[in-house]
Amino acid sequence: MASAFPKLPGFVPTQDIDKPNFRKVSSTKQEQNREVNHLPNKEYAVPRKQPIQIPPQSGMFNPDYMSTTHAMHLPKNVTNDSEELYQPSWVKMDRHVLRFSGYFKEAVVESALENYRIRKITICYYLEDHSLSITEPKQENSGVPQGAFLKRQKVLRADDSKTFILPEDFRINQDIIIFGKTIRLYDCDQYTREFYELQGIPQQPSFAPQSDSFETKTMTKFIPQKDTVMKDYLEHKLGGGRVTSQKQFLENDRKVLKFYVFSDIEYILHYYLADDTIEIKEINSANSGRVPFPMMLRRQKLPRKFSLNQPGQTYAEDFIRPQDIQYGQPLIIYNRKFFINGCDQFTRYYYLEKFNVDFPLGGQEEQVPQERSNIIIPPHNGIGDEQDSLGYIYRLQPKPPKKDFFKWVDNQVNLRFLAMFNTTKPEDKDRVFVITFFLNDDSLLVYEPTVRNSGIPDGKFLEKRKYKNVNNNNEFFNPNDLIVGNEVVINGWKFQLLDCDEFTQKWYAQNFK
Repeated sequence: MASAFPKLPGFVPTQDIDKPNFRKVSSTKQEQNREVNHLPNKEYAVPRKQPIQIPPQSGMFNPDYMSTTHAMHLPKNVTNDSEELYQPSWVKMDRHVLRFSGYFKEAVVESALENYRIRKITICYYLEDHSLSITEPKQENSGVPQGAFLKRQKVLRADDSKTFILPEDFRINQDIIIFGKTIRLYDCDQYTREFYELQGIPQQPSFAPQSDSFETKTMTKFIPQKDTVMKDYLEHKLGGGRVTSQKQFLENDRKVLKFYVFSDIEYILHYYLADDTIEIKEINSANSGRVPFPMMLRRQKLPRKFSLNQPGQTYAEDFIRPQDIQYGQPLIIYNRKFFINGCDQFTRYYYLEKFNVDFPLGGQEEQVPQERSNIIIPPHNGIGDEQDSLGYIYRLQPKPPKKDFFKWVDNQVNLRFLAMFNTTKPEDKDRVFVITFFLNDDSLLVYEPTVRNSGIPDGKFLEKRKYKNVNNNNEFFNPNDLIVGNEVVINGWKFQLLDCDEFTQKWYAQNFK
């Protein structure tokens, strides 16, 4: 019988590793050495049958047949009980895998952290052809290449019997030698335990392997306890965070208690019911001789005592609440007394309904500065946006104008018109333009398309920005001003609207009926 093994050194399973001479031998001698390959595989009683995974039939030539690992042209609708009697062992044992967990000890040199390393591996034994594979789970910062430890192959026993490792060689809490590595097995999965119970050799109970210095010092992570009070304090200090009670915020948002207090001068105290914070504003009056300062105390939770505990150790009971503010009694704020003179109408109604206390009205109101009417707005010079230029008139440090965000998002639509100059000049009366109106910001763009041999450069004729309609009280252009057949004046140029595209016609038909 001819052998399929290649006659090359290193491909003979029974060859000694330390053999220095690789002279050719006869094929008969090699067949005698490899007669173990021709022995039939032993069949075992398996716990449960693996379900056959039927591939999708949509892309196949004939949908009545399926293609699997070992049944190439087996009808998917045919079931025969006698089929298993004539199946070979490598078909019956297909997809039946025994899974063991083991470890071996490896020496570590030139390391002050550890002397040895416990390397945990997973052994998968395939009953189909009695082959096995070994993988090592990866550990972070282990310094050892991990993953596929041994590719799937048959492994000879270490007792020089020239036979392969069988399932009987795997016993929990015992050693197995694979290619010179002594591996101690400590666990297996549930299917493997059921398999050995059917064979009459149940496995021993699992145990936890010993740990090494790398696992105890490096892999063991310290899990700190979360200090929610400190986290809330730091978030509020940075201007964020949430209120303690979401229900309190939703019910009392934009509800503020207003008190008129006195401490050498008049102040206004605001108490925000949404998050129990307090702020004190200074009342500035004309010719008071004092430097105007808007805030005497910025918005914050007001403690009952001047000294507090460490950050994160101050509780809600240590801060002032609405019931602590009483008429006729001074309110001590950071060792400074504030006398309450009165409150507004909303605060009086709140105390009467909540605490059944009649709080008196009254107090000095904050003076509202008069609006200056001597601001002269110069005409726009045509450079840039007019709204952007107005920011330099009302403020010393201008702010960019706010845009309507919802209008920008909901109206990503452009209206396109075809126009010509409304003029009698012979060199301009045949020029054609495309006017685009952007609904998201009411801006216009005038573009002149290419005309060959005209001598006029094509491209943008007017930049994209908002233009005023001189025929409509200098208001900005809107879709009502752009009607086909009418004349429009844009930046001093007279255009006659000739036509529009199909989308623009549908848009006007839906919005202007």
